Amino acid sequence: MSDYLGVQYDLPACFKGDTFPGLTVTGITVNDAAMTSTLASVRMQFRTTANASSASKSLTSAGGDITIDDAAAWGFTVEPFSIDIAAREYVYDIETTDSGGTVRTYLYGTFRVKQDVTR
Repeated sequence: MSDYLGVQYDLPACFKGDTFPGLTVTGITVNDAAMTSTLASVRMQFRTTANASSASKSLTSAGGDITIDDAAAWGFTVEPFSIDIAAREYVYDIETTDSGGTVRTYLYGTFRVKQDVTR
């Protein structure tokens, strides 16, 4: 599993000022095998580039932005949130930490925020 690089999933575009509808991951498996540890925490960040020094938006399970629905199956939900970042394309990833402290990124991609017209 050490060579696993995650799965790219580009989020559907949304308009600035709208509500992101949320994202549910029902469980994570690697090579069709269930995880052997339990999910302890989840973080998600949006940045203008992967190397940007700061995140444009951060969501965490500790902060209540992400709910761990089933720690044993690695199921979690990114809760709906207000899209309060500038209109542009972002990169994101979702980083998980298991009960033993191992950190892994299983999901990454892009997210396009479009400029709204009605303000």
